[in-house]
Amino acid sequence: MRFMRKWLLMVCGLLLAVSSMMPLTAHAADQKWINQVWNDYKAYNKKTVNAYNNYQKQIDKQYKQFYDASHASLDQLEKTLLDDQKLWNEKLEADLEQLKAKYEGNRDIQDKLREYAREINPTSMRSSMWKYVSEAKRHYMSSTLWKLDKEMSDTYLNSMMWTYKKTITPTYLNSAAWKMSKNVNENYLNSPMWKLKNGSNAHYLNSPIWKYKKGQISKSAAKSQYSKLFKTQTAALSKSNAALKQQITAMASGTEKKLGELYADSVKSLEAQREETLSRISKLRAEITGEGFTWEPLLIKE
Repeated sequence: MRFMRKWLLMVCGLLLAVSSMMPLTAHAADQKWINQVWNDYKAYNKKTVNAYNNYQKQIDKQYKQFYDASHASLDQLEKTLLDDQKLWNEKLEADLEQLKAKYEGNRDIQDKLREYAREINPTSMRSSMWKYVSEAKRHYMSSTLWKLDKEMSDTYLNSMMWTYKKTITPTYLNSAAWKMSKNVNENYLNSPMWKLKNGSNAHYLNSPIWKYKKGQISKSAAKSQYSKLFKTQTAALSKSNAALKQQITAMASGTEKKLGELYADSVKSLEAQREETLSRISKLRAEITGEGFTWEPLLIKE
């Protein structure tokens, strides 16, 4: 009996020793902690995705405001020029008729009148008025207004506005906005959020949580590994998106600055062409009648 008791004590001791060396089993795992890790991940994911969506809405709104304001300025500039051209065309046509009537039969003046008629004709190639009208045509290739219109178009390849628009478009491959959207996408392979999601998942092979639940590592080891994973991936996501935001901000401010400069240069060019056109026409009229025209600057007020 004494031998049997010693034997039982020895067997129990061996069993306790073996059990202390065995890894945790799935049933012994702290399910509450496992659930907390997953819930914390879901909360982080929701917060981060919401922040990204709000940021995307913000930059879309900023772009639209700039686009609308730019095109409103372009439309107003075009209207101002067209209205001015209409006034001058009507004035010059009426003046030509009066001069024809006044100098009818005067052969010495006829050549000058014909030159005057050609120079005030907006459809006569290379005439003074044609140059003014052409430079102010939005659809006349390479004209001042055409160039401005194209740079403001977000459908014209490689224009300033096109480049700006694609940078903030999350569906445009490899754009800054596209990269940001992938960083926060838990289903995009190897994105920070994808790695964090899988690392938080007790069913994802070899994640710290999976290894703990399967009894391959202790809870303290799982916590340590997961903490390192969380810090690494959230830092990677934050760093990448911060750099991408800087890129978008630089693109927005740079485009606004460059388009503003182009608009100002276009206005100067159009004002200069108008001045050249009216000066040429006025000089011709003065050669005929001794008196030219007077006018005020249209786009740049002194």
